[in-house]
Amino acid sequence: MDKSEVQYLRRRRIYTGVYHLVVLALFLYLVLSPETKNPVGGKSGKMLDFSAGWTVNGEENVDLDDITAYQYGGSVTMQKRLPDTLAYNDLLCFTTANLRFTVSIDGEEVYSFDRPANLTGKGYGIAYHAVNLSPEQAGRTVVIEGDSVYDNHKSGRVYTPQIGSDAAFRYYLAGRSMISILFSIGMLCVGVMMILLFVFIPKKQRMRREIVSLGAIAAIIGLWTTNDTGILRLLTGNVVADRVLDHALLHLLIFPLALYISVNTKERKLSYLRMVAALTAADFSVSLILRYGFGLDLAWTTPLLAAYYFLSFTVLGMMLLSDRKYCREHNITVERGLANAGVIIMTVSIALDVIIYFAGVRSMQGRSYFMRFGFVVFIALILVQTVRWWITDRTTVHRDRFVNRILQYAVSASDPETSLHAMLEYLGTELQADRAYIFEEMPDGTFDNTYEWCRKGVSAEINNLKGLPYEGVVDAWYNEYRKSNNILIYDIEAYRSVSEGMYNVLKPQGIRTLVTGPMEANGKYIGFFGVDNPPPDAMREISEIIRLLSFIFAQLVMHREEQKRLVRYSYYDAMTGCRNRRALEEFEKNRLDPAKPYGFVMCDINGLKQTNDTLGHEAGDALILDVSSSLIEVFGAENVYRTGGDEFVAYVRRDGTPAFDADVARLRAMLAERKRSAAVGAVFREQGDADYEKVKSEADALMYEDKRKYYQGRNDRRSS
Repeated sequence: MDKSEVQYLRRRRIYTGVYHLVVLALFLYLVLSPETKNPVGGKSGKMLDFSAGWTVNGEENVDLDDITAYQYGGSVTMQKRLPDTLAYNDLLCFTTANLRFTVSIDGEEVYSFDRPANLTGKGYGIAYHAVNLSPEQAGRTVVIEGDSVYDNHKSGRVYTPQIGSDAAFRYYLAGRSMISILFSIGMLCVGVMMILLFVFIPKKQRMRREIVSLGAIAAIIGLWTTNDTGILRLLTGNVVADRVLDHALLHLLIFPLALYISVNTKERKLSYLRMVAALTAADFSVSLILRYGFGLDLAWTTPLLAAYYFLSFTVLGMMLLSDRKYCREHNITVERGLANAGVIIMTVSIALDVIIYFAGVRSMQGRSYFMRFGFVVFIALILVQTVRWWITDRTTVHRDRFVNRILQYAVSASDPETSLHAMLEYLGTELQADRAYIFEEMPDGTFDNTYEWCRKGVSAEINNLKGLPYEGVVDAWYNEYRKSNNILIYDIEAYRSVSEGMYNVLKPQGIRTLVTGPMEANGKYIGFFGVDNPPPDAMREISEIIRLLSFIFAQLVMHREEQKRLVRYSYYDAMTGCRNRRALEEFEKNRLDPAKPYGFVMCDINGLKQTNDTLGHEAGDALILDVSSSLIEVFGAENVYRTGGDEFVAYVRRDGTPAFDADVARLRAMLAERKRSAAVGAVFREQGDADYEKVKSEADALMYEDKRKYYQGRNDRRSS
């Protein structure tokens, strides 16, 4: 980690620490401050819906759930006749929003509600009320006279009036929003658990920062949506906490969101996080100044909140665009589809609520209806995206370690053959497969199984898989490689309908599942490799590993072929295909066992100079090739060496002298049949001979004697 990275992390921790101190101070204030409560209490029982049939400011048959005081100029008088029968434990229970009021029964005041200004202003938010009733009040007229606590504010209402016990009223209210309550509390619990999880994650894990920032986002959204359902007020009756949470939480949301985006960007740039921190500080400062400096109720600061969100999301958008440009310039691929969708949905939902607010539409219960929905969708999508990133990170780390280990095997051995065998063993063992193998295309166009590793107890198939035809068998895989770069077979029986020819090859081997990939060199497939019977649940990951290793295996095979060519250049005669003098010296030094019976043959072509002089070098080359091919046919290509322009030798293993003499006689007959002549000297040692130089000298002497007889009496007799 370089110096700039360290400074970036240190400064970000400072901003995060300041943010947490602000949240902690707010929490302590709410816990330690005096509470103004209006809890509902009493006995349980059934509820009677009392919302319809009211007379409001002279308008008859009005449903209280459908109106606000604002529709009547800010002040309302609501009256309705009580039921003809009441029990001693019956209560008139209802909910109000930003309304001060009195309740009278037949002109006698029995209940009133008004509160002094709280931390956020004079707004009450949602409040729950229970007015005691008695059987003597049955059939009388109840009158509710109320005024909106805000002048010219589109609020102030009474809704959900019911008659019954307080416990039944609680149950009724909770049931109306049960799905929202459960979902909100669930999100809050998820956020708290993620923040707690932060403590147990090792400090060096990058996911720590994602976890704590995402946990803060989930906790804030969960607490805000839970509070907005009214369940906290219903349970505690705490006006201060309800109002402060309602106004403060949305101002606290942006910074952890910015922190989350910051830790998931590849471009380490702190300026955007500073801008969001500055906007958050400015938003809080202006809100406090307006509230305590000018006495403005926070309910009127919604435009300020909208401006704060607009500017903050602009900065976050700039951060994402800058990071996208950085990733494009550095060829970095990051999958952010769900995260982007969540941000878009949340932005659109906030914009809709701003439009609804300024348009004066009040047909929905509560504020920020779409914002709540957007937040819920956002946190769900961002959580899924984070889990995907986490899984991808872990998978990538595991895959990288796997590939790095394979690379170690690839470069650790001095020759490609050893590397390929070691890589297949590691591949099969780590991927829990039965077999790992390589098939290569042969010069005749068929395919051979050239390398194989088998798990203990699994029979080898390498000797049974030679000469696989391209047409009708391998062509099916090559066509699939061109489409998807790999083959995944989850069920061998189902694969039969895809390629009958390949099915007939695979089925006898006991293959149930399979993953293979091509080996490609210079834009052409040279074969394929893969594993048999890996675990089905790991096959997708295995296919990605196979894809990454495709180049490595192909290069090793090509390197092996190049090494073979170099060996041929070093140890073989390019013209005849026989081994050369260097190969002879290496054989005599390292591989000749002079303790066992062996024969040595020396051969010198007769008349090569005359053929070159009279018929040309092409005829001379044909003469050399005829003699060398005769030697190879009789003694084997691995035993024949060209030691000079017209000189060849051969080391021969035979059971005894008769077999060796028969081979020499067959060579002479073959040369005569081809109308070629060569002097031959042959020596065989029944008991072996450690002094192979002496054996060679004897054979050389015999060869020159044979040559002397050939040239005896000839005019073209060559010297020596």
